[in-house]
Amino acid sequence: MLSLIILSLVAQAVNADFRKSDLARDPANVEQGRKLFISACSGCHGPRGEGGRGPNLMTARQVVRSNDETLFGSLKNGLPGTDMPATNLPDAQIWQLVAFVRGLNAPAYDVQVLGDEAAGRAIFLGKGACRSCHALRGEGGALGPDLTNIGGSRPLNLIQEGVLDPSNRLAEGYQPAVLHLKSGKTLTGVLRDYTNYTMTLVDNTGNLYLLRTADVTDRQLSMKSPMPSYKDRLTPTEQRDLIKFLSRQSARREE
Repeated sequence: MLSLIILSLVAQAVNADFRKSDLARDPANVEQGRKLFISACSGCHGPRGEGGRGPNLMTARQVVRSNDETLFGSLKNGLPGTDMPATNLPDAQIWQLVAFVRGLNAPAYDVQVLGDEAAGRAIFLGKGACRSCHALRGEGGALGPDLTNIGGSRPLNLIQEGVLDPSNRLAEGYQPAVLHLKSGKTLTGVLRDYTNYTMTLVDNTGNLYLLRTADVTDRQLSMKSPMPSYKDRLTPTEQRDLIKFLSRQSARREE
């Protein structure tokens, strides 16, 4: 019944020609949608859409499976029977919100992103020293995740978070760890995998160790990412360009 009500509201609220405009494909409008989201929506859904009083918009099935018209109707008219209120924002701003919310769960490669990709590549290879820890198309380090398909597999806000606040969310299989072995040796790096019987660690120089759990006398795990934050290491423009470059990395892309 609720879905029928929503669809009815959408039919009344949405101008189909508006949906077909360039609004949602314009990165400037997506950015404006982000600003509107922070001021109007983050109190319930979190500043990055990660959820709080309201659902996580990055993973909520009702968001991922909804088309743009349904999202527009939900934002404009609210959801009956829930805490989601209607809004009095102009339609143009609601569409900017739709563009931003859609980007929360869409792969970054499918989203328009501000920045200079070529400049971002230069930062990745140079000032950012990203390749010392991350592989890209078969070249680079092994301490951090392979970034070859990061734009095709992760939403833009998670890429931004990884660049600016890497300790907020550790990538699975990259737990910082210090292992003390029966042999007296100490290994420092990231714990890629462990079970009751084996552990796999990549040390800070990229060496891979396959260990028996029984040979580890003590392990110290950290929630602080070995990756530095680039908030202070790069200018805002450099941050934007690096994020742009990363967002364009996809297995679907032909070089």
